[in-house]
Amino acid sequence: MTELRPGNYVYFDRTQVELEAAALEDCALTVLATVVSKPASDRIILDCGSKTLSSDRLTSNPAYGAMLTADGAAFDDTLTIERLSEEHATVKVRGGTPLEPGDRVRVLPNHSCAVSNLTDEIQLVEGDTVVETLPVAARGRTT
Repeated sequence: MTELRPGNYVYFDRTQVELEAAALEDCALTVLATVVSKPASDRIILDCGSKTLSSDRLTSNPAYGAMLTADGAAFDDTLTIERLSEEHATVKVRGGTPLEPGDRVRVLPNHSCAVSNLTDEIQLVEGDTVVETLPVAARGRTT
């Protein structure tokens, strides 16, 4: 064994999918975000910024996470998170989108360890049902 990733193995993330160390269906952590604005036909704004997604990007694909299709089974290649402020994500839309303010979307983060460290709690879900809410006991304790 030359490498051990006990924290990442719990969730997996977009980086592991890009490295082919995991498949999308192996990923257990997503960020549930809300569309807060649709200022143009080619752009939407989400309520998840760098304080939620972290500012980690991949060299192979510089987006700040991957937007998932409505059923969460695939990447939505028509939506790209191209910019982050602390609280918001700017998403580039190619070819139009039915998404409107108030709609909820799922984002697969690039780096799940950083995302869990940036939140106070996680919600365990089964389908669309929240099964349990757990505190992130090690929140902010990474060095």
